[in-house]
Amino acid sequence: MSMLYLADFSVIKPDFGLIFWTVLIFLVLYFVLARLAFKPIQKALKKRDTEIQDSIDEAKRVQAQMAQLKDDNAKLLAEAREESTRIIAEAEAYAKKRKEEAVNEAKEAAQKVSADAQRDIANMRDSAMADLKKEVGTMALDIAEKVLQKDLKSDVNQTSLVNELVNNLN
Repeated sequence: MSMLYLADFSVIKPDFGLIFWTVLIFLVLYFVLARLAFKPIQKALKKRDTEIQDSIDEAKRVQAQMAQLKDDNAKLLAEAREESTRIIAEAEAYAKKRKEEAVNEAKEAAQKVSADAQRDIANMRDSAMADLKKEVGTMALDIAEKVLQKDLKSDVNQTSLVNELVNNLN
């Protein structure tokens, strides 16, 4: 079996020159970045922080508005339901009243028609009775006239006259 040997297990030991130049470059780069980049970066971060905070505040305000609008909407909906219930109740009451009025008007009209018909029947009956009485009276007068014109002394004449008058009536 072959064993691999690592090249060197020693800890890295940098020399003084490498450390000096690394620190010097780091400080120069830090100084340049501090002068040129850190202020704009901090400004951008502050601006972003402000925008985020403004967005959060706006979201809270909108959320509060939405809650208020939701409450207002619920109140309006409840009022609309109450109003529609009231309107429906009024409409039903009005319809019931109109129905009762129509029924009463129909009953009154039927009673009027019935009373008019009874009055017309009574008038026709009275008129017919008057006409009948007039006819009977006229016939009685005609019969009396004919009876008086003939001699009714004998029974045969009386019987023949009655038969003749009855035949004339038919």
